[in-house]
Amino acid sequence: MPTTMCDLASKLPLLIGQLLDRESHLKRGRFREETMTDIFTGALAAFAGSNLVIQYPVEVETGGDIDLRFWHAASGRNLFVRIQAKRLNAESDVAKTKQVKIKNRAYNELLHKPPKALDYQFRTLRDAPDPWIPLYMFYNHHSVTRDPAFAGTTPTVRGINLAFACDIAEELELKLASAPKKRLNHKRLSHLQKHFFGIEAILCPPGSWNDEGVPPPDFVQKSLREFYRQDVASIEGKDDRDAVFRRLMEPSGLVVRSDVARRLPDGPSIRVRQHDVDVPTITFISGRTTDDRTPNITNNPDAAQG
Repeated sequence: MPTTMCDLASKLPLLIGQLLDRESHLKRGRFREETMTDIFTGALAAFAGSNLVIQYPVEVETGGDIDLRFWHAASGRNLFVRIQAKRLNAESDVAKTKQVKIKNRAYNELLHKPPKALDYQFRTLRDAPDPWIPLYMFYNHHSVTRDPAFAGTTPTVRGINLAFACDIAEELELKLASAPKKRLNHKRLSHLQKHFFGIEAILCPPGSWNDEGVPPPDFVQKSLREFYRQDVASIEGKDDRDAVFRRLMEPSGLVVRSDVARRLPDGPSIRVRQHDVDVPTITFISGRTTDDRTPNITNNPDAAQG
């Protein structure tokens, strides 16, 4: 029985989590976000073909970022998701001499500012232009997901969790604005967990896909919208006014269908050294047609791109 996108959404977080656990056996170094994202795209490469195209940019060093495009060829509908990956810090410090308490495990690079950038990386992601829906993808150790501090709690902590960039950015803005002597722990897993949801939201959204091999954009949009609209009153310190404000600030990509986007050119299902993408880009093609609305995708890596 062939593997499905839903199988991948279930198994990939477990794989990522177990690989991060093995990091403790390395004599030096650690797994970077790029490594985990390469595994993510590599797993999706098994689905490459008429319904899924992977494009790699010319520049090799693209960080842990990835763009996803869900495209329904027959209707022209699109959904664009921009993801930035961050990994949980290790159980011990760099020198492996000091243990980090489970409640203190954090995503240390959330306040990263690239050398040539004018602003923090999290603000650039949060302010991604329409129609992009910006998300964080958090990579977590399997041992952390099974620790009593997190096992059985909700939202569920997995080897891969997603969160809306606007929610994480709000936490980071509070941290930056805090008084120097008041150290907010807003990069910690224990603090950010309340914003988490699973990767199945984009790879295995609920509903009948009508025999599609990949999730159509309308289903992914509805799935993400439901996670975004979850009752914020259940979060400590939130009330009905916060829920109303959240709906008013809802990203347009969650409610408006984007029907304007270029047709993906004919060519191979895996494309390298692409000048029109800045980060690895995966296009999920549903609603294929027999006319020229749908590109001709081949598994021949040497095929010419139209």
